Amino acid sequence: MRLFSWLRLFGFTLTIALSGCTPASKHESVEGNIKKVESGLIQPVYLEGDSTWTIEARMKYYHVPGVSIAVINNGKIEWVKSYGVMDEETKKPVTRTTLFQAGSISKPVAAYAALKMVEEGKIDLDENVNTYLTSWKLPDNEFTKDKKVALKHLLSHTAGLTVHGFLGYSPDLPVPTTVQVLNGQPPANSPAVRVDKVPEESYRYSGGGYTVMQQMLVDIEGKPFPQILKEKVLEPLGMSNSTYDQPLQSAQLEMAATGYLPDGTMTKGKRHTYPEQAAAGLWTTAEDLALFAVNIQKTLQGNSDIVLSQAMTEKMLTPFVADFIGLGLFLNKKDEEIYFGHGGWDEGFSSEMVAHKTKGYGVVVLTNSNHPEFISEVIRSVARTYGWSNRVPVYKKLAMDTLTFAGIRGRYRNSSDGLITVYSEGDRLFKKTLRGTPTELFQISDSSYICRESEEVVQFKTNPSDGQFNLLLVENGKQEFTHPRLKAGERVPYEYILAGDLDGAVQGYRALLKADPNDNSPSEGNLNWQGFNSLNNGKTKLALDILRVNTMLYPTRASVYDSYGEALAISGDTAQAIVNYKKALSLEPKKESSLKALAHLQAKK
Repeated sequence: MRLFSWLRLFGFTLTIALSGCTPASKHESVEGNIKKVESGLIQPVYLEGDSTWTIEARMKYYHVPGVSIAVINNGKIEWVKSYGVMDEETKKPVTRTTLFQAGSISKPVAAYAALKMVEEGKIDLDENVNTYLTSWKLPDNEFTKDKKVALKHLLSHTAGLTVHGFLGYSPDLPVPTTVQVLNGQPPANSPAVRVDKVPEESYRYSGGGYTVMQQMLVDIEGKPFPQILKEKVLEPLGMSNSTYDQPLQSAQLEMAATGYLPDGTMTKGKRHTYPEQAAAGLWTTAEDLALFAVNIQKTLQGNSDIVLSQAMTEKMLTPFVADFIGLGLFLNKKDEEIYFGHGGWDEGFSSEMVAHKTKGYGVVVLTNSNHPEFISEVIRSVARTYGWSNRVPVYKKLAMDTLTFAGIRGRYRNSSDGLITVYSEGDRLFKKTLRGTPTELFQISDSSYICRESEEVVQFKTNPSDGQFNLLLVENGKQEFTHPRLKAGERVPYEYILAGDLDGAVQGYRALLKADPNDNSPSEGNLNWQGFNSLNNGKTKLALDILRVNTMLYPTRASVYDSYGEALAISGDTAQAIVNYKKALSLEPKKESSLKALAHLQAKK
C-alpha cells in the first residue's frame, strides 16, 4: 500500500504553469500532451529551472522493462500508451492488452463487488461477518467481546485484523486454499488472520481483512471468487481484459507480463500465484483500471448506476475512522481538492491508480517491476501536463543566506531513536536522517527550505527557552512537527549501536521504555525488523549488533535468539548460530523454526 500526499503551501508562491510544460488546454492535441508527459518526469518537488527526464530514460535508470499508462481527462479515457517489453527474454512488447498484476489495487475493485452485494440486500455493512461466513469463522476473543467485525471494518482496514500483505507462491510451490491462508496452515506462507485490536479503534492496513471478505463473498454466493467479480464488476464495466483467476488460464498467460525484482532479476517462475485474490489477485490493464476509476467519477456525478448507486459510491469515498481511508479507497484532500486511489505491489509488479473526485481527471500506471518511484514520476508528469489542482509543488529557488548556517547547523531529534543532522558544505546546505542519505536543502523564503526528494517544508524557529533553533517539518501545509536540537554529547540509542557500544544502546532503550512503555522504537518487533533490513542491505555487522541488542533487552524471549541465530547463520557464523538456537529452545522447547534451523545446521557440521 502506498498513500498519496500533497503539500499545502502557505506563505509561498506555487506555480503550476512551467516553462516548457504548461497545463493542457482544450486546444492542445492529444499527441502534444503525450509528448509532454513523456518528457516531463520530475522528483517530488520541482525547482524552477530544473531539467526533466523522459520516460525511456527513467525506465533505463530504474531497470523497468515495461509500463502501460492510461490518462483520464474530462471524465473519459483520453489516451492509453505502452512502453518497453513484457518479457526481457522474448522482447515481446507491452501493448494496451498486456496483463499486469495489480497487487493491492485488487482491493478497491473487490470492495466494489462487496458494496454491490450490500445494495442487493445480501450483506449488511454493520453486521458481524460471522453471520455470513459458513466455511470458516473469524475466531472471537477479548478484542471482539463488545464490538464484532463487520464488512465496513474489513473494507476500511479498521477491523483490528493481522497480516499486512502476502508473498504469493512461485510455480514450484503448492498453493493453499483460502481457509488455509486464513488459518495460517501449511502450505500457507503467512500467519493466521486474527483480531488483536478492538474493531473500529484505529486504522491498520490488513490484506488479511480482505481475505476474510473474499471468503465471505464466496460463502454467500456459492461461486468462485473470480466468477463473482466478473459478474458484478468486470463485465458490467467493460473490463474485458481483467480477471481474478489465480493462476491464470493458458490463454491468459499469453498476454501476461513477466515480473522483475528491483535488482532487475526475474521473479521466480515469472510470476507468483496469489490465492488471496481480493487482496492481491487482480490481473488487469491500465485501460481497464481507468474504466473503473471513470465509473466511480460518473457514478458520483449521478451519470451512472452500472454497479453502485450514487449514494453508495459517496459512502465508499467518505472517510471512516481515519481521514485518509474510505471503504476500499484511499483519500487525499488538499484544500478543497479530493483525490481517490490505491497503489499495488506484487512480487515483480507495482502499480498506481489516482483520480480526482469531481474534476474528471486521473491516471493509471502499471509496471512489471517493483519501482514505485518511477510510477510517482510518471504521475507527476501527467499532473503537470494537465494542470491538476494542487498536485505538484513548484518553487522558486532563492540565493542561500549563508550567514544563517552557523545558527541552524546541528542535530535535531525527530523521534525517540532518530535524528536529523543539518550541515553545510561551502554555500550548500544538507540534511540527513540517522538511517538515510543526505539531501540538499534549497532556500525558498527567509526561514524555509525544501529538498527535491520530499514535499516537506523545513523551517528553523528559535526556541524561546534557550535561544536555540528548533527544526520544524511542515506537511500538507498545516501539520507542524517540531524537532528540538540535541545538546552537545547527547545521543539517541541507535547512535550507540553505530559506535559499537551495545551496552550504551541497551541503557538508552531501557530509558525509552521507562519513559513510555508503548514506545515502538525499542520494541522487539521494530529492532528485529531493523536488523534484518540492515542484513538485506548488506550491512551485516550492523544487523548482528542490532539483533544482539534485542537479545540483551529481551533475554527471556525465545524469538530474539531465534532471529539472532538466523542472522548469524546467514553471516556464516554457524557455531554462534547453534548457540542461539539452543538458547531459544531452552526458553521455548517446541519452537518449530529453531528446531528446523538447528537440525539443518547440525547436519551440515
